[in-house]
Amino acid sequence: MINGIIKLFYSEVVKAKMKNLPSPSSEYKLRDECKDIQNITLKIDSVFFKGLKLIFGVLILFLAFNIKFILGIEVFLLEITYVIYKRNLEVRIKDSLENIRNSIEITATNVLDEKGKSGINLLASLIIIGILTGFNYIIVISFLTVFLFTIKHICSNIK
Repeated sequence: MINGIIKLFYSEVVKAKMKNLPSPSSEYKLRDECKDIQNITLKIDSVFFKGLKLIFGVLILFLAFNIKFILGIEVFLLEITYVIYKRNLEVRIKDSLENIRNSIEITATNVLDEKGKSGINLLASLIIIGILTGFNYIIVISFLTVFLFTIKHICSNIK
C-alpha cells in the first residue's frame, strides 16, 4: 500500500515537472544551431575524405606512369571505370531512398553482376601479369579488349 502511494506521488510530481517544461519551438533553438554545426562538420569531413581519395588516386596514377607508360594508361582506365561505377551507385542509392520515402517499390537492376565482377577481376589479373611480363603487346591488347567489353556490359546494365 505504501509503494502504491509513493508511485502515485512520484507520477504526480513527474507530470507537474513535465507540464512546466518549455515548448519545443520556443526555447530549444540551440539544438537547431547544433544541427547546423553538425551538418557543416559532416560536409567538411566529406570534402576532406574526397580530397584524400583524389590525392591517393593521383599518387597511384603518378607511380604507375613512372613504372611503365602502359601501366599508367591501364590504371587511368581503371580509375575512370571506378569513378563511373561510384557515381552510378550514388545515383541509384539516392533514387532508392527517394522511392522509399515516396513508398514506391521499383525493382532495382543490379549494375555489376557476376559477369561484370569477373571482367574487373580479369582486368586486375591482366595488370599483374603485365607487370610481371613487361607489358608485351598480347597483354596490352587483351587488357584493352577485356576493358571495352566490361565497360560495354556495365553500361548495358545501366540502361
